[in-house]
Order: sequence, then C-alpha cells, then structure tokens
Amino acid sequence: MDSFKVVLEGPAPWGFRLQGGKDFNVPLSISRLTPGGKAAQAGVAVGDWVLSIDGENAGSLTHIEAQNKIRACGERLSLGLSRAQPAQSKPQKVQTPDKQPLRPLVPDASKQRLMEDTEDWRPRPGTGQSRSFRILAHLTGTEFMQDPDEEHLRKSREKYVLELQSPRYTRLRDWHHQRSAHVLNVQS
Repeated sequence: MDSFKVVLEGPAPWGFRLQGGKDFNVPLSISRLTPGGKAAQAGVAVGDWVLSIDGENAGSLTHIEAQNKIRACGERLSLGLSRAQPAQSKPQKVQTPDKQPLRPLVPDASKQRLMEDTEDWRPRPGTGQSRSFRILAHLTGTEFMQDPDEEHLRKSREKYVLELQSPRYTRLRDWHHQRSAHVLNVQS
C-alpha cells in the first residue's frame, strides 16, 4: 500500500468528493474526481484513502468533521493519501489457473460483504423491493405490514378533514400565522 502526500493550492473547489468517515465505520476515501480539477491534476485517484487532512489524522474524523477541516484549509490543502493499488483507467481481470477471476483485495470484511453479490441489492421481480429495503423493514419491524385498504384510507381522510374544521385546529393555525408574521416582521 503506497502512502503519499498531496498539496493542493487554493482556493476551493478542490475537485474531489469525499466518502466515508468514523460515523459510517468506513475509512475516508475519494469517491469522485472532477476531470481536470486540482485533485486530478495532482495525481489523486478515485478510491484513495485519506489518512490525514492538514497534518491531522483523518482516521478519527467523522464525515462532517473531515469536510469542515477541508473547508477550513483556505488557500492550501494538504492531504495524506494511501493507494492500495496503482491507479488504472480500467481494472484488469486476472485469471487463476482454474479460469476463475480473482476478486480485488478489500481492506476490511464489511466492505468485502458489501461488494459481494451486488446484484442481490437490485429490486427483485414482482416485489419492487431491493435487499436493503427488506433489511431495513426487518430491522424496524415493519416487514409484515400491509398497504392500507381503501376503507382505511377513506376513514383516515375523513378524520383529517374533521380535524381541519375543529376549533382547536383553527386556534393553532391562527396562533402559528400570527407568530410567523411577528417573527418575520410582517406584523408588529
């Protein structure tokens, strides 16, 4: 793994997009480059890991903290980067003796798991749901919820209309309009 330092002369925009961070449990890395931008001209490549920003270790930074650190650099941005493999325009496929392609080296198991079987994340025929939504439904306990029927929708609409006509709603609406007008200096 090659580590190197890149210094970009400002001002922003720097010509790259950042992804990951401590809050995502994924190392900060470069997800996109602006063609001909400052980062691309300096040799930064998509997939490079960000080890440091202005000399500060980036491994402990959340995504927002890293963005703020980059914004605060002003006229000069210094990045410590790491590249797992040399930058190439297209990934090369290497065949093993038994004719099965090798998978690229992935630094941690969570990224490996996300990269495997990516077609499983596409919507399945007939369900309209991708695997990620099914997992989310399972985690939130909503996987067996059914769409509301017409009768239930009609009742909820009627209840909403009745609430809009209630004196309580009218008082709340009038208070809100008066408060908003006062805050916006429309009414004194």
